[in-house]
This record gives sequence, structure tokens and C-alpha cells, in this order.
Amino acid sequence: MTAENTADTTSAAETPSVPRPSGAVPKPGPRPGPKPGPPKPAVPRQASAAAKPGPAKPGPPKPGAAKPGPDLSASPTPRVTLIPATADNVFDVADDAVDALLEAGTEPGAILVLTTGGPHPWQQHEETFGAAQYWRQYDEGKDVFYASLPASRPLRRSAVVVVVNGFAEGADAGRILTAALTAGASVTVCGDVERVRALTGVA
Repeated sequence: MTAENTADTTSAAETPSVPRPSGAVPKPGPRPGPKPGPPKPAVPRQASAAAKPGPAKPGPPKPGAAKPGPDLSASPTPRVTLIPATADNVFDVADDAVDALLEAGTEPGAILVLTTGGPHPWQQHEETFGAAQYWRQYDEGKDVFYASLPASRPLRRSAVVVVVNGFAEGADAGRILTAALTAGASVTVCGDVERVRALTGVA
């Protein structure tokens, strides 16, 4: 035996042989699940239903469960005050009524002045800035608002001063006054008291 063969034999003898597993190499795939154990006790149906909350099925209402909503038909009757005035001083009387409300602590934005005939001088002034600016003041509710009836939109505030300064030709005076008397919780009417009573039935 030559030296080359001896080295080869010694090298082969010193290298440990690693056993290879028999059979095919496993391919990657889903991992096996947990080993089967003793069966778990069945979950009661009530507990299972509680574990999965869902929308309750509608059923018949229980007696007394429904709460009654507000009765819109039972609106409080407005407090009406009649102040005599003539055609010459009706605006001055109405302005004094507005001042009295302000002095009593009423907020300016809670006061509405309605005229049945021509517009109040202050309304004429405000309308010179355009319709958009005019109605914006009503929507913002920061100051006394002046408007003439019939108006192009519903108007309502807690304190109303009505200036009965005539009616347009062919206008339904009774309907106009009735609308004015229901525009607030407190209404002060300035004008011909007897005529207002005849048209509205206010005592």
C-alpha cells in the first residue's frame, strides 16, 4: 500500500459519517394541529348566545315602556298686551315698547317688531344693504329685528311688538293680526285697540 492510499484511508476513517434519514425529505406545508385530547364539555346554549352579542330582535312593546313625546298642539297661549296708539304716533309708541323690553332685561335678539302696513323706518334702512344681509340679521339673532307682514318666511321670537299701522289694500287684516299674535310668547300690540279686538277677539 502506498503513502497516498494510506492518507486517503486515514482521512476517510477520521471523518464521521452522518446518517441520512430514510425516505423522502418532507416538504414545507401546514403544521399539524394539536394532538387530540380528552373531549371538552359542551357549552350551554345560553352561554354561547351571550358570547356572541348581536342586534336584538324586535318584539312587541311592553305596556308602559314607550315614553310620550311632546304635545305640539298644547302650545302655551301668548301673553297679549294692547297699547293704544294713533296713526301719527304708532311708531313712537312701538319704539317705547321696545325700550321697555330692553330695560326689563330682554335680550335684543329675542325681540321682533312686526308692522301690518308699511315697513318700520329702521327696516327700510336695513333693507338698503340687500336682502341677504337683511335676513342674515334675523338668522343670527343678535339684535332687534324689524319686518312687515305678511312676511316671505315664518318669523318668531319670544318677545314681539306689533305695529298696527294700517293694512295693504285687499289684505286679510284678521289673518295678518292673528299671525302676529302667535309669533311670540309675549306680544305687545300698538295701534287702534278697538279695531284689534274686533279683528282678533282679544279681550
